[in-house]
Amino acid sequence: MAKPFKLSVVAPDRTVFEDMVHSAIVPGVNGYLGVLADHEPSIVALKTGVVEYIDLNDQRHSVSISGGFLEVGGTSAIVLADTAERATEIDIARAERALEEARRALRGEDTTVTSAQAAAELERAMNRVKAAKRG
Repeated sequence: MAKPFKLSVVAPDRTVFEDMVHSAIVPGVNGYLGVLADHEPSIVALKTGVVEYIDLNDQRHSVSISGGFLEVGGTSAIVLADTAERATEIDIARAERALEEARRALRGEDTTVTSAQAAAELERAMNRVKAAKRG
């Protein structure tokens, strides 16, 4: 098994996760990036997506994020997310309602938001539903 390292997922309002893990996968703007202990020091821009990590009990977990940055090197990795929610915190029904509202807005049924705002909300809502279903 991979050597453990400390993973922190931090949003502006709180620390969402902080513990030792075996590995993590994060949504970089140029594609998903795998992280293990002793990773080359890097700072990577992140896009909306799911951070997946394997804890020391070999259990897989998911955190939905909406962009940010990853700082990694040596024995730690820090995800500085614009927003972040553990999959277990996501209300699937609420996330699916937000997804449907964003779809209606993109179809032009809701004039209170721009199409760019609706597209961004659609991506966030789809990501939250995906993370919640992964657990």
